[in-house]
Amino acid sequence: MAEAPFYPGAMNALALLALVVPAESSTDGSPQPWFTVGPLLSVSRRQEDTAWGVGLESTLNVAMHNNRLDSFKSGAVGVFGQAQWMDGDHARLCGGVQGNFLIFGLETGVAHETGTAASRATTSLHLAPFLGFGYGSVGVRFSLPFENGRDLSGRLPYGREIGLTLTLKKPFSPML
Repeated sequence: MAEAPFYPGAMNALALLALVVPAESSTDGSPQPWFTVGPLLSVSRRQEDTAWGVGLESTLNVAMHNNRLDSFKSGAVGVFGQAQWMDGDHARLCGGVQGNFLIFGLETGVAHETGTAASRATTSLHLAPFLGFGYGSVGVRFSLPFENGRDLSGRLPYGREIGLTLTLKKPFSPML
């Protein structure tokens, strides 16, 4: 009996297919909690510096109103968490609450970036309006630091940030 050919990209193709196959949903349009997880990419600007980030974002939408796309009343409120590796030298962790209506959404929360040799650890207010498209989103994030001034070693905190974010997320429902 002949052995089936092996295609090296087959596992990668199956993993990508898992991202586009819709999760189970309610047929009657009743509210369902949704959990999503996936990669997060960002590019941001502070003063004269540009930073790149790669990481993960997850969301748990717990208060839903009519999760059918054909309804004008579709919306959700939940919590989100993000972890990113920024410029290859420090972490950015963020969490808070998120709401969306149709394709429009807003995240608000607190972000913390770890220190480097050039900058001290900084905690900031995180605001990010976004547009959600089924399995992903594109957004603009604003970070406003709570700290100012130098630390004992003379390092300044990271400054105000404006950035562009892109996510791809696999939904899982019903979660609860």
